[in-house]
Amino acid sequence: MFNSVHHIHYVVSSRDDMVEYIRANFGMEPEDLHTIEDRGMKDALYRVGETLIEITEPLDPDSGIGKHLAEHGPGVYHVAFGVDNIRQVASDLAARGNAMRGEGGVTQSPRGYTTANIDPASSHGLWFQLAEG
Repeated sequence: MFNSVHHIHYVVSSRDDMVEYIRANFGMEPEDLHTIEDRGMKDALYRVGETLIEITEPLDPDSGIGKHLAEHGPGVYHVAFGVDNIRQVASDLAARGNAMRGEGGVTQSPRGYTTANIDPASSHGLWFQLAEG
């Protein structure tokens, strides 16, 4: 089912400090720096081969990602696995008893790809995200 690691999403206290750390230690520049106001986060995006690395600083401590940072500290937020035919995959997962997040289990990323998220209550506490595009 999985055909790649689509992206790895990290949550940090300061996007800008992490960008500087990556620049100083690995010589990498972000592909994109942006703020997504309606989702309350600042992102830095890096491309490593086919995999996107997303570094996010929550701007709202009461947002889902803000609460995650407060509870767990900085680190991996989730790993998204690349799939083909995501709508069918989401439908199949729901048919197997998984609670899916979002309408019909499929949502649109602000970066243009489509995601399906299994509610962690269905997957033994782990957040499985699948992505296409």
